[in-house]
Amino acid sequence: MTKTVLGSENTQYGFYGTIYSYNSEKETERKWAEAFELLLNLSGLTPAEIRTYLDSRSGRKLADCCNDSNDDVKAVIIREYFKWVDDDLFECRVKDLQNISRMLFGTVMHDDITNQDVVILCEGTKKYRKEKYFKVIDKNENIYITRMDFLTPNE
Repeated sequence: MTKTVLGSENTQYGFYGTIYSYNSEKETERKWAEAFELLLNLSGLTPAEIRTYLDSRSGRKLADCCNDSNDDVKAVIIREYFKWVDDDLFECRVKDLQNISRMLFGTVMHDDITNQDVVILCEGTKKYRKEKYFKVIDKNENIYITRMDFLTPNE
């Protein structure tokens, strides 16, 4: 099954622009297509989601890894995917709270890891992982993701 490889919308920066700074246009196009197809297969995301990712700061970081290695793009991406790329792709992929859990939105909970009170913004899960995650905000307006089992009700 052939999946659509979309062109970059950020040819100055992101993955494309960073790869292009060390390669010809033809070589950059080839590496873009390889990275795009591989990430589609590894992640199961849509072509639009892959393009957004590759055009982002994370895509630029991934391109730096490719430029810094003597390995081919596929080998680098597979190695980096299981180290951090999957987290970049899925960590912020949380959904708005559904009606059943609506009471949690805006609820103050205590984050046992950071030992501070936080407000839950939304919930979700990471692909291939069963734990439930929450996007929270602390008093300093730092937004981050934490697992549900690290939060306790604030009394």
